[in-house]
Amino acid sequence: MVVYEEDDSFVMTEQHAHAILSEDFAQNWKVELFLDKDKRDSVLYAIAQHDRSWINLDESPIWNDNTNEPYTFNDFPISIKLDFYRKGLNEIEEQNLYAALLCSIHYTGFFPGEIDDNRIIEFIQAEQRRQKRLLKILDVNEADKNFIFHYNLLKFCDNISLFVCMQEAGATGLSLHNWFKKGLAQPFSFYHEDTFKVEWKSEEEIIVHPYPFKGEFEVEIPLRKVQKAHIKEKGILGAFHDTRVQSRTVKIIPN
Repeated sequence: MVVYEEDDSFVMTEQHAHAILSEDFAQNWKVELFLDKDKRDSVLYAIAQHDRSWINLDESPIWNDNTNEPYTFNDFPISIKLDFYRKGLNEIEEQNLYAALLCSIHYTGFFPGEIDDNRIIEFIQAEQRRQKRLLKILDVNEADKNFIFHYNLLKFCDNISLFVCMQEAGATGLSLHNWFKKGLAQPFSFYHEDTFKVEWKSEEEIIVHPYPFKGEFEVEIPLRKVQKAHIKEKGILGAFHDTRVQSRTVKIIPN
């Protein structure tokens, strides 16, 4: 679950909805900047489905007693999270091997640096075996520029979608989430900038520079504003399902 807090509520977006939003950004990527167009459908599938591991988990949000807020994708109990990561990756592999390869590498990238948790170590080792198997079946080289582009596109679309979902519309200054204060990493060779400048122009518009998209376009994300008083009365599960889904529409524009 993607969650941010307001004075009287928690704004909650299901992970799979955020992933579908990620695909909207990929769909609008400039055609001339998409490498290896034969793989486009597989890449779009990977981007749209990269968080399907959370579909069942987000149907039943749970409360974090330590932080006194709903669990998010960031702090969700690791044992449960890893089990559902495996489930989601297996489901993606059943549909598309190339997408599963991209998503598996994406997931193992969640755990950089030294790791002393055997549960995480076992997960990474199992996914590395999956990756090795799929690389061989697909005859793909991880160092190939097209493959690197597809992986970086997945990461970029994931991050810019989170920019929309993880903070209030129009956030600037101190209200801007820490993850985005320095912009988004720019790993594409066809731009010279180190980062993408992504910022709210207003509550309805987001500026992106450099601009990798075909033109201006709108994205829409479903969310729930779950009232704290309602949570206190019914618990997080009851309050979440009693709260109607709203839509946030944002226009993406060049600087």
